[in-house]
Amino acid sequence: MVTVYTVFVIHLASRRVQIMGSTAHPDEAFMRQVGRTLTMADAETCRVLICDRDAKWSRPVRDVLQEAGIRIVQTPYRAPNANAYAERFVQSIKEECVDRIIPLR
Repeated sequence: MVTVYTVFVIHLASRRVQIMGSTAHPDEAFMRQVGRTLTMADAETCRVLICDRDAKWSRPVRDVLQEAGIRIVQTPYRAPNANAYAERFVQSIKEECVDRIIPLR
C-alpha cells in the first residue's frame, strides 16, 4: 500500500475545493511548485491561506506565497477545529473511499 499526499485549497465562500497536487513523496520542491500554482491560479481571489504547522509548509514555501501577497495563518498546535473546513473535507473523502473500495485480501 502506498500513501499519497494531496494538497488542496478550499474557497470558503463558495466551498469550492481545488486539488493543487498529489505525490507519494512531498518534498520542498513539490510544495514550492504547489505555492507557485496557487499564486498563478487564484492570484486575484486568494488573500489568506490557513495551513497547519506541518514541516512541509517550510519558510521557503511560505515566502513564495507571501511574495504573491497571500497572508499565511498557521493553526495552533493540536487544534484541528481551527481548520474545520479542511478537516471535514478530509473526513468526507475518507468516508467516500471506504464506502466504495472493496478489499481483495
